[in-house]
Amino acid sequence: MRQAPVIHLRGLDSSIGRALVERIFRTNAHLVVPATHFHEMSQHYATELEFGECELHDAEHLPLASGHRLMLIGLGPFDEPSDGEMGFDIDGLEVILTVPADEGVNVDTEWIDSLLLVHDVLPRVKDTLWVSPLFSQWMIQLNANTVPAPIGDAEHWWVSDIDVADALVRMLMGDEPFPSLIKVSGRRAWSQEQTIEELSLLHARTRAGRTGHFGVEHLTAAPTPTIEVKSLIVNPSMPLSMQENSQQRPDLSPLHDVLHRIDGDGWRPLVPIRTALMHALVDYID
Repeated sequence: MRQAPVIHLRGLDSSIGRALVERIFRTNAHLVVPATHFHEMSQHYATELEFGECELHDAEHLPLASGHRLMLIGLGPFDEPSDGEMGFDIDGLEVILTVPADEGVNVDTEWIDSLLLVHDVLPRVKDTLWVSPLFSQWMIQLNANTVPAPIGDAEHWWVSDIDVADALVRMLMGDEPFPSLIKVSGRRAWSQEQTIEELSLLHARTRAGRTGHFGVEHLTAAPTPTIEVKSLIVNPSMPLSMQENSQQRPDLSPLHDVLHRIDGDGWRPLVPIRTALMHALVDYID
């Protein structure tokens, strides 16, 4: 019988960190968190710990060791007193760094085994590191009763933090090593116009629900935008004019391939973007 994996998490004060914890508690893993989070999490997830298979540990009592996996979320700092003089330089310890795919983020990859870049994530809580600055700007405009305007013609490959966390936990629970570079995003391209249209509708419905002032426009079902699923990789034999749109999306083939080797399912986000947008806007509404 396969031994339950030991997973260390750092950077829990983030939308991705919280989503990861929620997902890991549905497994039989040994979850190790810094001492500063252990007591609070023990109380918050008391039901999951009582009736589930996952075990929660304090990093001071279960330190980093060979065969463990360490998931670093965000930009740090990550060092804990329990890491000792060795830090993360432990033979057999797999270190994965997960950061937002932002051009301003410069990562030295010499000290990690895998770099995971997350594009266009929609976090369920207001998170200045992970949320798109454009999304935040749109929400400010909507709260001010101003119609948001597109900036440029860039498309977005929105993905829920729930789907991101699910993919990460599938890899953390599997036997396959993490690829040295993984990119995560949604599979469907959304134009800014499509996103603004959906966001404006959901924003209006949410505010109407809070005040109880519903109108016909709030209750009428709006059609979902027609958005095509793109190929996971760019076909080198495809004419350049046909490749242009595909090249805007990150190469998801390493992510898809490793997930397929683990459980046969590959990368198939399940949370509809309309639902993900709804989750993401709630924390912004006044």
